[in-house]
Amino acid sequence: MMFAKLWRKHKQKKHLRELLNGTVYRLDCDDDILDDRTRKELQELRAELKQCSPAGTAADTEALAACETRLERLLPKNDLPHKIRNFLDVLVVACTVAGGIRALYIQPFRIPTSSMQPTLFGIHYVDREASRPFMSPLVRSLMPLQASAAKVRVKNDGPVTTNYRMRSRNLISTVSDFYLGNDVYTVPGDYLAQVLRYLPKPKPFYRSGEIFCDGWLSTGDHVFVERFSLFFRPFKRGDVIVFNTETLSSPTQPLGGYYYIKRLVGLPGDTLQISDNILMIRPKGEKEFRPAWEFSDAFKKIYSLKGGYQGHKADGLLSLGGELTVPEGHYFALGDNTNFSLDGRNWGFIPRRNMVGLAVMIFWPVSRRWGIVDTRPPLETPTVMPAEPFFQPAAMSMQ
Repeated sequence: MMFAKLWRKHKQKKHLRELLNGTVYRLDCDDDILDDRTRKELQELRAELKQCSPAGTAADTEALAACETRLERLLPKNDLPHKIRNFLDVLVVACTVAGGIRALYIQPFRIPTSSMQPTLFGIHYVDREASRPFMSPLVRSLMPLQASAAKVRVKNDGPVTTNYRMRSRNLISTVSDFYLGNDVYTVPGDYLAQVLRYLPKPKPFYRSGEIFCDGWLSTGDHVFVERFSLFFRPFKRGDVIVFNTETLSSPTQPLGGYYYIKRLVGLPGDTLQISDNILMIRPKGEKEFRPAWEFSDAFKKIYSLKGGYQGHKADGLLSLGGELTVPEGHYFALGDNTNFSLDGRNWGFIPRRNMVGLAVMIFWPVSRRWGIVDTRPPLETPTVMPAEPFFQPAAMSMQ
């Protein structure tokens, strides 16, 4: 008998704690949306529960049951409409937090073009065999999940043509139907810009049974851009920056998007020129030009002539023999792949107000570049420029 009473007393105390915690939680969490009547009833119930001291009697059990009934009446309903409303409340808060983080600290971007290769890759073809020595087993095993298979075996003899038609495969991807001789083949993405340009050994004519391509079409690097430090950290030569193209215009072709990513090469007051594919910089107040690698180690791999790096091509505003000085409040940027980059040589200077942030991390796909941006050395393979300027160096299809 004594044991039963002690057990009942223990259960009553546990029930009391649960009721008190539920009442306090309702008061604290919903204080801003409670009406005066409900708030007053909850406060009265809380006071009664704090005064309660169960002794293990039947009367105590009935009293706690009555308090539980009162609390259930004061708690929000748990039917479907209320569940939906609660879910939407949580969703709004989560979106607000995510939006705040995106606007103030970290923002994701996808690299669509080849202008920053091989530091950052846009959508491009990766050759299965050519990439084998430079691709880890983990990356290779993940390729079917993060890239589209691109394999074409030639059916009949025929010449390669540039005739093709792009079409949507689904809501997020496209394919190209192209002619090789009289036969039609299909590859993912843009046949001309994203596959044909990267083939390691492009040929004008293929025989029946030959492999035209065998690899994957990568979706391009996805990067996080850090937006906070630009308010207190000065920009440095060699930074990989993202900026918007508001107020910028190209005299030769329309800009391809609102946001661009390039490497910062010129600070306010710098005078720049390109000689022998080397960017030369004369800072404000100095008399002599110095090569870019003396200002930042980030430039050293660009002049390594390995892994697809080619130096800087003299063109546009920085054509051979030309030089320019960056005005105050502005910056100058180039792509790492200047043979295929629309950059400052074309549109000029970037106003300080256009700066968005610094590229800090590649989070997708998993590749040898995955992780902190611009920290990987070039591939240990010479940069061999193709005979035709349309094609990319062979090293671009190895990574």
